[in-house]
Amino acid sequence: MKTRKKIAIILAILSVAAIGSCLAIDLSSGSDFIISTDDIEYHTKEELTDLYWQNKTLLNDVKNSVLSNKGMMQELIDFKEGDTGILTDYQKEYFTDEEWANIVSVFENLHPYMLMMERKGRPLVFYIACGHLKQGSTSYANYLYWFPNEEEREYHENPGVFPDGVFTQLDEGWYIVETTSTR
Repeated sequence: MKTRKKIAIILAILSVAAIGSCLAIDLSSGSDFIISTDDIEYHTKEELTDLYWQNKTLLNDVKNSVLSNKGMMQELIDFKEGDTGILTDYQKEYFTDEEWANIVSVFENLHPYMLMMERKGRPLVFYIACGHLKQGSTSYANYLYWFPNEEEREYHENPGVFPDGVFTQLDEGWYIVETTSTR
């Protein structure tokens, strides 16, 4: 059990470092956040489920445009961190006006922290990182993930990837991943 906690803590630290790097890169370019950090929201599993069904077409359009985007793919290659995300207008130039309007709509409708594309030597994965909820020494986070196949979803359920993640399928390829961490 101690090993699982250590892995969870290490993953949390690496996530914070990766997000910090993205923030530093994005903000050093003079970019603006798509939504104010004050507008980022934590969503329960039930709320995220409702938001998914209300925005299903939009979410699939955004997922497809992000995963097929050459600029985003180049960021994955250049940053060498295994994932890259959208939280500011830094990546706007990579997308058509319609694609960018859809990305902004996802931020306006779901109030996430970031839209992410992940590879880490595996098939591309898309996910939406929502806000965290802290209650005492416990932090809760829910993610909306899209996996290209069952093998990739199973890989993410392995200890060390999402050691305490609870996966709930919503639709073809789409899952809510609930996480809980204590400090």
